[in-house]
Amino acid sequence: MAAYQRLRLHAERPAVRQLALAADRLQTGGFAVVLTETTYAMVAKPDAKGAIDAIRTIRDLDRSHLWALMCRDLSQASGFVRMDNAAHRLLRKLLPGPYTFILPATSMVPKRVFGKRQDMGLRIPQLPVCHQLLQQLGTPLLATTMQFADEEEPAFDPDRMDQRLCHHDCVLLDSGWGGVEPTTVVDLCDDVPQLLRAGSGAWPAT
Repeated sequence: MAAYQRLRLHAERPAVRQLALAADRLQTGGFAVVLTETTYAMVAKPDAKGAIDAIRTIRDLDRSHLWALMCRDLSQASGFVRMDNAAHRLLRKLLPGPYTFILPATSMVPKRVFGKRQDMGLRIPQLPVCHQLLQQLGTPLLATTMQFADEEEPAFDPDRMDQRLCHHDCVLLDSGWGGVEPTTVVDLCDDVPQLLRAGSGAWPAT
């Protein structure tokens, strides 16, 4: 039987003990659902095959889905993406925040997840519950929006998520209702930044 937990914690002042429980679940191969400054997100360690497969099933994702790598800061991200000076200045200005930036990937990116892709999404969350989970864990996480395949919008009600996730090996970090507007996605792989999706983050950046 899958081990499922629902932990209620404050989005701005999360309890260290509860974050430690969530980090332990991630370390042992499960996945977590955590509130970000935009929507709830499903997150897992890049080597957690069972968790990644479960998330793919929940969202009905194909192998071409572009996952985001969620990092605690730019220093941690630098091992997985390449940033020229202009990109680094932009990321320092806007992150942490409600953006996903597409950047060239390094050889550190797990090929089992990203295949032959030469780029990847980068997120650095701002909301304390998510940021502190990354600090507690010490490693980046793969992330994708918490959305069920048969629903048109991201899941925002923890009670509804609880009903549909309780058969999975995961921990739901219930911080109240989430949002439904996703991150702003910007491609930085070429010389000129390209807006791929308008979302919560202002663009052009002011």
